[in-house]
Amino acid sequence: MGRVVVTTSGRVRGLDPVDGVEAFRGLPYAAPPVGRYRFQAPQPVPAHRGVREARTPSPVAPQDPRSGNGWTPASGGDYLTLDVFAPAGPAAPAAPPDGRPVLVWVHGGAYVTGAGSSPAYHPRAHVRRGTLVVSVNYRLGAEGFLAVPGAPGNRALRDQVAALEWVRDNVSAFGGDPARVTVAGESAGAGSVAALLCAPSARGLFRRAVAHSVYGDTVTPAVADDVARRVARAARVPATLAGFAGLPPVRLLAATEFVQREATSAARRARRGTASLVHVPVVGGQFLPEPLFDGPAAGGDPDVDLLVCHNDDEWRLFSLTGMGPTARTEDELGAFALAARLDADRFARYRAALPASATPRDVADALMTDAVFAEPTTRFAARHAARGGRTFSSRFAWRSPALGFRLGAAHAVDLPFAFGNPGGWDVLLHAVPVLELARRLPVVGPRVPGVWPTPAAARLSRRMVDAWTGFVHHGDPGWPAADTTATPVHVWGSTDRREGPEAATGPGGRRAVWRGVRLDPWDL
Repeated sequence: MGRVVVTTSGRVRGLDPVDGVEAFRGLPYAAPPVGRYRFQAPQPVPAHRGVREARTPSPVAPQDPRSGNGWTPASGGDYLTLDVFAPAGPAAPAAPPDGRPVLVWVHGGAYVTGAGSSPAYHPRAHVRRGTLVVSVNYRLGAEGFLAVPGAPGNRALRDQVAALEWVRDNVSAFGGDPARVTVAGESAGAGSVAALLCAPSARGLFRRAVAHSVYGDTVTPAVADDVARRVARAARVPATLAGFAGLPPVRLLAATEFVQREATSAARRARRGTASLVHVPVVGGQFLPEPLFDGPAAGGDPDVDLLVCHNDDEWRLFSLTGMGPTARTEDELGAFALAARLDADRFARYRAALPASATPRDVADALMTDAVFAEPTTRFAARHAARGGRTFSSRFAWRSPALGFRLGAAHAVDLPFAFGNPGGWDVLLHAVPVLELARRLPVVGPRVPGVWPTPAAARLSRRMVDAWTGFVHHGDPGWPAADTTATPVHVWGSTDRREGPEAATGPGGRRAVWRGVRLDPWDL
């Protein structure tokens, strides 16, 4: 029988330790967001009698049933839950007097899919180094972001704040130190981390933050309202609280998917290259009053230490699998420049910074890599440092051998390394609704003998896990923070290296083109 721990809502029993890891799974941090609580701010967890068994992974939030994460229309609504993983057993590192450092993981998935409870994110490598890890599930898609009249916005981010408040109030019972909490995320999870750094209600809930591949799109309330009207029209219900609340999740998902396809088709007809995701953080209002990347609050709370990273070839995951657009001719590149917020002059300079041999696909991949992930990541870090925050920058350059090395350092390829989880990318590929090509991609999974773990890849993973550990435990990933004169960039690869700020978005002077380009929320 596992250990029993007393939480603020009652006693819970976890699993027996396995390989030095003790797990408590499916712990509620808020009441189920169903019935009168649907589309409302997260509500307190009801107290329970007896001992609640915390032995099953956290339920998954409503999302496309094809995602592979296990959600179906028959799934229950008690998914505002989290999993706790703590060191245990004779080989566990000794706990500090005030408790172990805590890492809170916020999963990615374009704000519409994913689960913190996914096997891809199993944190055994971090737990064995003495870190207590908490993985969070939260409301996705329309449940989390739809601008429902009479209901609070940014509910997904409010869920994450509620989870951090649960950590503050309960983690000491599991052996963690509530004064040493690091919140971390990748992609939409990293966009969430950036938003939490800027959200007044999250201030003081964490001491450090890790953001890998910050997804940079946000929208104004006007855009969010327009999306809500379109979703209501697609679902054939009034754009009211009662209208949306009467929709079962599967119908709301279908309406959202229709609106996303409609937006993407309209963008392509207008030669805009790509469209923003339908559901993203909304800037303006009480929860997130100021933009994340430019403006007085950009970069977030300077009292929080920040570690950022992005990948060299982020967009190749999308262009090579059909999940995102690509350019086949020079004529099509103008649409991608517009989507990337570059005018003709800036795009000409950007094109000149790339090798002369770059094909239209290469240029589009570079543009979207920078516009969607690299520039938001580096911009947020620069703003954070300018506000006086301790800021550490890195870039992931290890090239996957998939598709004859064409995949390169694509989006999410860094995750198995950062988690020390060699099968992680294989799991992630099956956890997103992608084309069959993507499901066959051999990246770092066990289906490619000799690729993982090669000695060099295994060493790279250990170095990344060590860097996260050093940052979570001591605020030091192993290289200098930015200062008023320099921004050292640690470049991850088979052999690591240290470069200057021009390395932040790759070689060739590409970053200089983005200076002066504002990353404001998209507006009508």
